[in-house]
Amino acid sequence: MNASQTTKEPDFDSKVSGHRISKKLKPLVGVTIGLGILVLAFILSLAAWNFNEQHPRTDDAVARANLIGIAPRVSGPIIKVHVQDNQFVKSGDLIFEIDPADFKLSVDRARAALAALDEQIEVAKTQDAQLKFQVKAAEAAVRQATAERDQAADTLHRLEPLLPKAYATREQVDQARTKLSSLEAEVAQANEKLNQARVAVSALATLQAQRPGQVAALGTAELELSYTRVYAPFDGQVVGLNISEGYYAHAGVEVFAFLDTRKWYVLANFRERELKSIRPGMTAEVYLLSNPDRRFEGTVEGISPAVQSQDDNVEVKGLPFVKRDLNWVRIAQRFPVRIVIESPDPNVFRMGTTAVTTIKGFTRSADRK
Repeated sequence: MNASQTTKEPDFDSKVSGHRISKKLKPLVGVTIGLGILVLAFILSLAAWNFNEQHPRTDDAVARANLIGIAPRVSGPIIKVHVQDNQFVKSGDLIFEIDPADFKLSVDRARAALAALDEQIEVAKTQDAQLKFQVKAAEAAVRQATAERDQAADTLHRLEPLLPKAYATREQVDQARTKLSSLEAEVAQANEKLNQARVAVSALATLQAQRPGQVAALGTAELELSYTRVYAPFDGQVVGLNISEGYYAHAGVEVFAFLDTRKWYVLANFRERELKSIRPGMTAEVYLLSNPDRRFEGTVEGISPAVQSQDDNVEVKGLPFVKRDLNWVRIAQRFPVRIVIESPDPNVFRMGTTAVTTIKGFTRSADRK
């Protein structure tokens, strides 16, 4: 006999009992699997919640760049526009020109006035030695006239007491008085000549004192002439250009906007309870909805310390305003977080593009610091 012949078939009773046991175990196995799934789901949910707490994520974010207004520093009609709307411009490129005719005339007038003043100064310098000699001569004449007057005054003072005693005649006294009056007139005349000589000498100093003002006037005129050519202050993109040649530009009035493409950042609004997990210096992961296949990295530069509360009836200028999603439900306030983008692609980034941002945390090098 072979082995297959020696094996006995299980009897009918054993088969029935095994079938009953399997029916009892099936509900237990189902309950166990269900509990396992619930526990696993709970663990996964807890892990996801913990991950979201440690790495906040928001789609309430927009790409931003600094925007300035290009305004001329002088007024005048624009004679040439060298750029087009939406054009990328390099720093130092000529943007537009204002008619320089009036400013060139101002420069010519200032140069002529300075040249005339320099000629007057040269003439005054040649006369300076002679004028100084005249001053010295006038000073000597004043000293001499003063001495003679003083002597005549002393003579009169000596004669007047002698008149009542008949030691001096009235004629002598009158002559002394007349001589004193004449000498006082000579002193006055000598002082007048001295003053005139001093004024003539001081003319050179006056002319020399006027020269810095004329030089400054010429510099101002030349500077205003240079302002008729407006250049790009940095690498950027022209925005909102809607002018042509002939447009009258006013000093200090914006002609068009200029987008600073050197530095891009994202303003991401995070709920206030998520701010505890965000610190300046943390890295962030950014995706733009305009190009969701590209991943960009950024660094948290700062968190806004204040926002405009929607419960306030008075607007506080300068504070960012973050609109709530729902008006009838009390939700957490959002605060803007500024994230600077590393190596932004100027062909992808546009101001106002929606972004999805996730805070990744500190890098290892930052942790060491």
